[in-house]
Amino acid sequence: CHGERTFPNAAAYEHHYETNHRHICETCRKSFPGEKWLELHLREVHDTLIRIRRERGEKTYQCFVEGCDRVCSRPKKRERHLIDKHQYPKRFNFNIV
Repeated sequence: CHGERTFPNAAAYEHHYETNHRHICETCRKSFPGEKWLELHLREVHDTLIRIRRERGEKTYQCFVEGCDRVCSRPKKRERHLIDKHQYPKRFNFNIV
């Protein structure tokens, strides 16, 4: 983190650490709130095979919901799917990956 920060208790510190420091991309140092988001980031941002498939016009943007097999051609289409089909809030950080 930037600067000193105090926490009211150990649980608050553990939550902060878990969501901000535990799941970090080794390539670009971006942090994620969980393993799922880090894995999705690695696949969508740093995987060369996925990049090639995307350049060929294949759908590569996987739905965030576990068990949903929807794959979209663009992040905006995934966002629309998540809002319409899974009731994600419109203010969700869809750029999390």
